[in-house]
Amino acid sequence: MDMKKIILSCCIIMALTACGNKDKANIIPLGSDAPPVEGIATGNEQKDSTDPEVITDRVNAIYAAVAEAYPEINDITPSNDQLDDAYCTSEWKTLVQMVNSKDAENMGRGGFFDADYWIMGQDWGKITISGLKIDVKDNTHANAFFTLHNLGSQTKVQLELVFEHGEWLIGNFIDETHKMNWKKSMVQYLEKKGKEQQAESADDGIIEYNVP
Repeated sequence: MDMKKIILSCCIIMALTACGNKDKANIIPLGSDAPPVEGIATGNEQKDSTDPEVITDRVNAIYAAVAEAYPEINDITPSNDQLDDAYCTSEWKTLVQMVNSKDAENMGRGGFFDADYWIMGQDWGKITISGLKIDVKDNTHANAFFTLHNLGSQTKVQLELVFEHGEWLIGNFIDETHKMNWKKSMVQYLEKKGKEQQAESADDGIIEYNVP
């Protein structure tokens, strides 16, 4: 074989070998110290929304906002509209609006909200919660149980939570200490008020609405 051809063949082989080694140099081998692929993927994933720890953090964050909205030293009663907008379901906010509308139509005849469901009372001091426990019902429903501390009182509270718009929101407040289911009572109030207005127009009396 011609010497020039031999030299040319060797150069081609060396060039191909060099390219192959260059490609291999860009590959990072998974040695014994490298994390498994599953571990890498898991590290980048968010926690399941139904994880009780996730819901616990959410409820604690909500009541940290409540404590900030109801400061110990205050001159003006806080409006809970902002808390409702941020942390309550669409259904809850609609019910509250309906009750407020009915109250506005019947000024001077008593109203529904003689206490505040966020603080379970009329007055407030330092707002804290303790003993928080979570009961997950399914992918979109859970219950939170805790003790609400306000002005020395301790109220057992249950929240009915709904996963809505990518967040856990409050669909109902239940005061277990005083046996007050706020959502149920609002519905009863709206239904009862509509029926009793007819009787009121007949005798021009004033109705006091006391829903248990």
